[in-house]
Amino acid sequence: MGTPALRALRESFPGSEIHLLVKAKWKDLVAGNPHVDRVVAYRNSPFHRLLFLRRNLAREYDTVLVFHANEDLWPVLGGIRYEVCYNRQNFRSEEKRVFPLDALPRHSIQRRLALVEKIGGKESADYGYEFPLDPDSRDWALGKLRERGISPGDVVVGFQLGAADLFKCWPAESFAGVARYLRSTRGAWIYVNASAEEAGLVRRFLEAAGEERVFLSPKAALPQSAALLARCNLFISPDTGPLHMAVALGVPLIGLFCPTSAEETGPLGYEKAVILKKERTCEPCLNRGCGDNFCMRQITVEEVCQAADRILDSRSSSPGGKGP
Repeated sequence: MGTPALRALRESFPGSEIHLLVKAKWKDLVAGNPHVDRVVAYRNSPFHRLLFLRRNLAREYDTVLVFHANEDLWPVLGGIRYEVCYNRQNFRSEEKRVFPLDALPRHSIQRRLALVEKIGGKESADYGYEFPLDPDSRDWALGKLRERGISPGDVVVGFQLGAADLFKCWPAESFAGVARYLRSTRGAWIYVNASAEEAGLVRRFLEAAGEERVFLSPKAALPQSAALLARCNLFISPDTGPLHMAVALGVPLIGLFCPTSAEETGPLGYEKAVILKKERTCEPCLNRGCGDNFCMRQITVEEVCQAADRILDSRSSSPGGKGP
């Protein structure tokens, strides 16, 4: 979601040196970004903070822009030298020269762009993501598809079962209902994008859906998973990272939203998305304290199947434009 702001930053300050600090597990998302001179991978532990300090103590930055951070912002800032820091999370410290923006747009992409404008950068309404796939990952995905016997004309639908938090997830059994429908009506292959840590969700899904025409690669690296996702004719996901990967890869998608806001974190200016959203059932929302994501279960299997039919009928069997 920060890539539109990185592009605006480079276009506004073409001669600048731009470094991007990112958690190590997400480094592959930005490793090929053409607007960044250096990607610094970061782990939030005392040892890695010390290592980060030793490697970066000699560097001095004119400006730090905080696209996303929690309280771990403070030890990070303690490891570098800078003139001023602006953020969208309302962090403020006169002593440390850390300031929030005076006003924020609603959408997270626009908030990052507002940081660029704050330091004199250009205004931009170009919300397109950038996520270049490397050739090795494309070749790996092609090999996996051939192993399964999936041909270029086959319909492939991707499912994102998990999210970082329970309150965002749609039930695995509901995904299974969609899988059974799409297999019976379209002979679709189902790609389940799930990590090894989500084995429990996958097991529930397979118990309800069966293993026919289902494939997954839980040990795949992030760019490899992205290359498989890029082959999908449709991707169905709650509000979580792979939904944004699908947008970056040009894949048609169905976004499942409740209780998070599609107006704040959903696809922005992306015509290939259908958003299904319901109203919160708890106010205030319990968020990470939620033990029963009832509100997400308001989205029915029938609604998702109907949306899938509309997308697949309108786009025939053409996969996302950047796939293998």
